[in-house]
Amino acid sequence: MLYDSLPKNERTFDIDLVGDTTGVKYKGQFTVYCVLDIKGKHALELEKTRLMADYANPSRGLFGIATSLATIRARTVSAPAWWKNTDDGANIKDENVIFAIYDKCLEMEKEWRRELKEASEEAEEEAPASTETQKED
Repeated sequence: MLYDSLPKNERTFDIDLVGDTTGVKYKGQFTVYCVLDIKGKHALELEKTRLMADYANPSRGLFGIATSLATIRARTVSAPAWWKNTDDGANIKDENVIFAIYDKCLEMEKEWRRELKEASEEAEEEAPASTETQKED
């Protein structure tokens, strides 16, 4: 299949944070998709639109929270019980927790893209010279 040679699209990371508003300790593992397929991107955009309540000009705060929550929700494969018990983050009072999880999701995507680039470069180095290159020699 076309996607068999791609790096694994799921990554797991740990969260161990203290909420900056409540002092609550948030600890656990998230497994997320590094990159989304079209169906996942569609779900992300629908969720972001829902969270912004169709405001034409959302504030930076509303946009940031909506983008972060929608991204985490669209990418999450598995999450700690506290995440699920807070309506996938909607009932958390500590914004730093949401933004830290969001940042980790983006970090997982960067790692995946770096691995893809490295694999591509290795494949180019191992590939035989093209016929055009051979004719020039």
